[in-house]
Amino acid sequence: MTGGALDGLRVVELGELVSAPYCARLLADYGADVVKVEPPAGDPSRAWGPFPDDVAHPERSGLFHFLNAGKRSVVIDVETPAGRAAFLDLVAGADVLVENNPPARMRELALDYASLAGVNPDLVMISITPFGQTGPYADWRGCDLNAFHLSGASHRYCGRPGEAPLEHGTFSADFYGAVTAAAWGLAAVMGRTNTGGGQHVDVSCAEAIAATFVGGQNIGGCAQDGIFDSRSGIGMGLSAPNAIVECKDGHVWMLVLETAQWQGLVRAMGSPDWATVDMFDDMFVRGQNRDIILPLTREWTMQHGKFEIMEVCQAEGAPVTAIFTIDEAVEHPHLAAREYIVELEHSELGRFRCLGAPFKLPASPGGPQTAAPLLGADQGITFPRRDLPASPAPSGPVRAPLDGIRVANFGWVWAGPMVGQTLAFLGAAVYKIESRARIDMARTIPPFAEGVRDTERSLSHHAGWAGNGSVTLNLKTPEGIELARRFIAECDVVVENFAPGVMERLGLGYPELAAVRPDLVMFSMPAAGLYGPLRDLRTYGLSLASITGMDSLTGYVGGPPIPMENAYSDPYNGIMGAYAILVALSHRDRTGEGQHVDYSQQEAVMQMVGPAVMDYVMNGRIAAPRGNRHPLDRAAPHGVFPSSGDDRWISIAVRDESEWQGLVAALGAPDWTGDPVFASSEARVQNVDALHARVAEWTAGFDNRELAATLQQHGVAAAPVSSVGDLLEDPHFRDRGTFVEVTHPLGFSETIYGAYVKTSRSEAGVGPGPIMGQDNEHVFLDLLGLPEDTYRKLVADEVIH
Repeated sequence: MTGGALDGLRVVELGELVSAPYCARLLADYGADVVKVEPPAGDPSRAWGPFPDDVAHPERSGLFHFLNAGKRSVVIDVETPAGRAAFLDLVAGADVLVENNPPARMRELALDYASLAGVNPDLVMISITPFGQTGPYADWRGCDLNAFHLSGASHRYCGRPGEAPLEHGTFSADFYGAVTAAAWGLAAVMGRTNTGGGQHVDVSCAEAIAATFVGGQNIGGCAQDGIFDSRSGIGMGLSAPNAIVECKDGHVWMLVLETAQWQGLVRAMGSPDWATVDMFDDMFVRGQNRDIILPLTREWTMQHGKFEIMEVCQAEGAPVTAIFTIDEAVEHPHLAAREYIVELEHSELGRFRCLGAPFKLPASPGGPQTAAPLLGADQGITFPRRDLPASPAPSGPVRAPLDGIRVANFGWVWAGPMVGQTLAFLGAAVYKIESRARIDMARTIPPFAEGVRDTERSLSHHAGWAGNGSVTLNLKTPEGIELARRFIAECDVVVENFAPGVMERLGLGYPELAAVRPDLVMFSMPAAGLYGPLRDLRTYGLSLASITGMDSLTGYVGGPPIPMENAYSDPYNGIMGAYAILVALSHRDRTGEGQHVDYSQQEAVMQMVGPAVMDYVMNGRIAAPRGNRHPLDRAAPHGVFPSSGDDRWISIAVRDESEWQGLVAALGAPDWTGDPVFASSEARVQNVDALHARVAEWTAGFDNRELAATLQQHGVAAAPVSSVGDLLEDPHFRDRGTFVEVTHPLGFSETIYGAYVKTSRSEAGVGPGPIMGQDNEHVFLDLLGLPEDTYRKLVADEVIH
């Protein structure tokens, strides 16, 4: 792509299936030249499908086309001396290597980072694996299923009590790891001058989710009080209705927290007597009366269609959304208006539809320009070695990649703060703009440090806001707005996740801000983007997945959608949002031009259902809840099975014949394993229910950790399903320093997550979320140069407040 934001970035991908290919596609979408290195048989995703009319063909796999659009392909057998030499020649001229191979394999081939850095000192090597490069599980066999369930996400947030914890019906962990890798990896590239060269970026999919999604709102309370929650199968327990509710033609996500939202829902329902009781205005009281409110609400929803309910509730200010099926998401007029679905042309597949760019950069548009390559289509190409000298070693301590970048973060609750946190972990100076006139909801979420309810003591706030500073401004005053403008004039980036139009009404829209800082990158992340029919949609991160099709895939086979009981999309969008900002900053570095990033959270999250979308556009099939089965029916067994103890489970995935033979050996080769219905991978997939029943009967008698270790010894991908309580004691997370104890400025100790990505040269600075206004004097006196008496008067007048 000529003139893309990442134009000139040279990327080699030595990856297969989902995580590394999706990370590399994110780079290709915005202009990087990505050369995909494939083995002689091609990336295994070429055999996974879905295929048009279910006719297998290595050039017509929907999964391969979705993940590899915009790349070039070469065939190199790195297992041979000649192949390894060709690969090293390619890497020598590259900026980035993206890979997801088992660490032991890369060491055996002498393609580990230490070896490759000797060939190219400026190389940024991005490794994405289920468990990471270090720790007791580093050399375990694993896949998306094992990583997701090890993270604690399923045990805490998805599934019915007493039944198997659930993953979304897609490759959730692989996509999460890929996005994390893209953000941290691009920062490492941009910061090579600061750090003195390239480095190794080690991403564990399990760790990224365990830290940012599960740990953020659970680990502090668990460490302090020794208690934790698990899934309810209903929804967010904080209030009610706050659940996926059945209606006349499907389901709706009803998520109402604030009093005004509840009152809007009551009006939408026709103000029934039961709902007008004053005490229900309190969201915590509604939560205590969930068993009364849910059935009565369902009586109303069953009389109406889901889109009718969504329309009337949204009109009344209640953030209720329909559960879109895959076809409803793809064909929705909103995505058509935003040109999110693109058409590509391929010599073997013909013309087909595919998901476009995950976010919009007006000055440097992204998205696939060409279809995925034919196997070996670009054989023989290489990257010329650069004549530039290697990045100079820093004279003092190694600076962080984004050192020198300043961010004004107007973000709210979780997604916006996560954008800021990601940039801060990478070295940017990030300042949350907040006000005592309207306290951020994140500061009010229990549990609280030492049990003292206070806006400075929310443990989840301290984790989710770690890395951000804080400046307090009353934006309801003209003086507050003027100070915000003056501060933004000193910033590189502005982040906001308000509804469209809010910043404009404050006088802080992009045209006004670009007037004071022409090269500013402004990042806006409303639910459904800055324009289109759903522009003004009200939703929370928890229910956002409903409009992407992802919620329609989550649940037990043959059953209704089961809610993910917290906002998986919020930290995902926070990290992806940071990547979007880094892409825009790369464009600025190349051209001097700032821009306004239009980040639709709907479009970014919808990337995770790309496999189901491709099946729909190719075959018209509409995916449904899959339990923990393989998203494309390419492995069996593939699921979560009971083990001994209360609510204890193990994830097991068998993807090839060697793993099947390993499982058979671990089972003790019982007679049933020789049954013809289990004789091949295809037969096992066709008879998956019977197979899973047999495996579950066996696993129930074993401790999940002991059994996982035994299965790993037999070459089977298996891992324990973690509860929140397990995370702090897990030897792997302890070895990797996933969770750290810090001292808050108020004097108490607390546990938050640390740097959930490991980098070989730079180190993330980690501390608890900020005290409100802790950076006021630095920003207003030191940076803006306000006279002391002026500053004190603004404080007294509650402008700085």
